[in-house]
Order: sequence, then C-alpha cells, then structure tokens
Amino acid sequence: MNEAPGLRERKKTETRVAIQQAVLFLALGRGLDAVTADEIAAAANVSVRTFHNYFGSKEEALVAAWVSEFRVYVEALRDRPADEPILDALEHVFGEIASQIEERPGQAESYVDLLWTSVAMARYRSVLLDEAIRMVTDVVAARTGTDAAMDVYPHLVTAAAISAMVTAYQFTLVSETAGDRERLLRQTFALLRSGLQRAQPPPA
Repeated sequence: MNEAPGLRERKKTETRVAIQQAVLFLALGRGLDAVTADEIAAAANVSVRTFHNYFGSKEEALVAAWVSEFRVYVEALRDRPADEPILDALEHVFGEIASQIEERPGQAESYVDLLWTSVAMARYRSVLLDEAIRMVTDVVAARTGTDAAMDVYPHLVTAAAISAMVTAYQFTLVSETAGDRERLLRQTFALLRSGLQRAQPPPA
C-alpha cells in the first residue's frame, strides 16, 4: 500500500532535517573539511545515496542547516508587535541570537571558523549571506509597508542592522569579555538610531 502524500512529505522533511543537523554537529566538532559524506550519512542514519539525493555536497547541506536555524529568528522578527519600530524589532531578535551564543560558549568562534576559514565553504559564503539578507529584507519590507523590489529603504535598514550585529560580535571576540555581545549590540543599535552621531565629550 502506497504512503499518503502527506506522510511521504513529512518523512522527506524529517530526513532533510536529520542530514542538516548531522552535518552541523560534525562540522562544529571537527571542521567541515575533515567531515566526509559517509560520516554525515551515518550520523543521520541514512545511506550515502540518500544523502546525495537531498544535497549535492556537504557544503550545500551545511548552508541549508544554517538557513533553517536563521529562519527561526526571521519568523520571530515577523511575529514582533506590528507597531514596534523596525530597529527595535531587529535589535530584540538579534539580541536573542546574542543571548543564545552566550549560553553556548565557544560556538560563535566555531561558526566563524566554519564560515570564514573553511576552504570547502569558500564558494558558498556569499550564497549563505545573500539568503540571510534576502529573508530579513523581505520581513523588513513587510513590516514597514515598503516594496523591496522598488524601494531602497528595507535593503538599507537590513544592511545597517546586520552590520551592527556583526560589529558587536566581532568586537566581542577581540575583547573576550563575558556578556559583551548583548551590551555592544545595544550600543551599536543606539548609534544607528542617532544617525551614528556620537555624544561630544565635555570641554576640558
């Protein structure tokens, strides 16, 4: 007896998610360059053939895993109160990402290593970043009543907000001070709201 279409689709989704979780877990632990398709398939409890039916490479699987993780925060942004200023909504959601990173020490560094130092990921970095920017821009456009195809505004807001988040995270990695990510994120967004105007120091 054939499976119902709904059950088949659910099983496909479960298999895809299992592969994505397996490649992310293995890559964070050992680096993507050291992980093989056979190991990913074994960790996901599927055959190597099944792995290749879903993904052309381990890099594609890792990009899909990251996109799936980031989509959770994109949906959280979509669900913020409709009357909330867009920078407030973005700061809140990006703050949740910072909070999650603080709860898992070392993971931020592992993600950075995977994305920026992996030889295997070199061809895929722009694909991942472009997809993340596109998802956020679509939500920013919807929340601000703008048209992403015609209006530069949602693109500029997204670029500024993501730059603020990246700056806070990268500066934290240099300072290596616990709890800095959330504090620096608040500072970067405060500067965006001020038009990047810094308060002048009092006269000597």
